[in-house]
Amino acid sequence: MGKYTTYGDVRGTCGHTHRSVRTAEECLRRDRYDCRAAGGYSDRGVYRVIDGYLYDDGIGDYVYPSHGRSTGAVRA
Repeated sequence: MGKYTTYGDVRGTCGHTHRSVRTAEECLRRDRYDCRAAGGYSDRGVYRVIDGYLYDDGIGDYVYPSHGRSTGAVRA
């Protein structure tokens, strides 16, 4: 069993880790709903947390901020 969180370059993380992909996806759905209700959108996605860093299973690499890799991977 892994740990997961939601993250977007603009919105940041949801602030907590989830014990399953399912609960992280539920958190993401709530965030998207709340943003839509306020007239915006959420740029968050679901990521796995490995040793305190966000990992994207889809690309098989750690998540880096939009401004580049020089600052290192995004911490959970």
